[in-house]
Amino acid sequence: MNDWKLILKVTIGSAVLLLLIIWGLSKMSGPGGELKVDEKILTDGARFVKENGETKVTVVKFSDIQCPSCKAAEIATKELFDMPGVKIVMRHYPLPANVHKYALISAKAVEAGRVLGKGWEMMSLMFEKQEEWSGSSKPEDLFAGYAKSLGLDEKIFKEKLKSSEVSDFVSIDARLADSLRLSGTPTFFVNGEQVGSPFVVDKVKQLLEGK
Repeated sequence: MNDWKLILKVTIGSAVLLLLIIWGLSKMSGPGGELKVDEKILTDGARFVKENGETKVTVVKFSDIQCPSCKAAEIATKELFDMPGVKIVMRHYPLPANVHKYALISAKAVEAGRVLGKGWEMMSLMFEKQEEWSGSSKPEDLFAGYAKSLGLDEKIFKEKLKSSEVSDFVSIDARLADSLRLSGTPTFFVNGEQVGSPFVVDKVKQLLEGK
């Protein structure tokens, strides 16, 4: 009899735990997140900004250039760039080297490209070539080659890549992400509200339509 009661308690407890886990995951991955941040905090000092007419919706993305999920999100949200009324802001959040070995240097490469006038183009190319440079023993040489293909001077690019200027720019974004206690990448905010990556485009469309 006691064994039966113990089994029942364990079963009920497991069911409750499972429900709590499912609820927690839904909160993290659903269309709306719990975290809301003043939009000015998210955009202040941002350097990667694209605007398409009068801004109605602002999308801020914290990204790690070596993160495969960030690459997938870049593809999934590409249509946002052509939507009238949408402002796109990208901020660096390179994860630790034990997670992504080249997260920091790749962020610097994108930032170096921006300083030289080809930031968005460099970012797009870096995502496109992600598998190539992620498997390299010396990705800096590949980065310089990418810069050259975009019409940039290789020597100047390499100098910028090693500069404190570029390092400081990346650090500004990373410190902001840390202050927000972001759990990983990619992390999206739509009009200051955290939104799960798969739901960003639909959320933006709803806001544009006034729903």
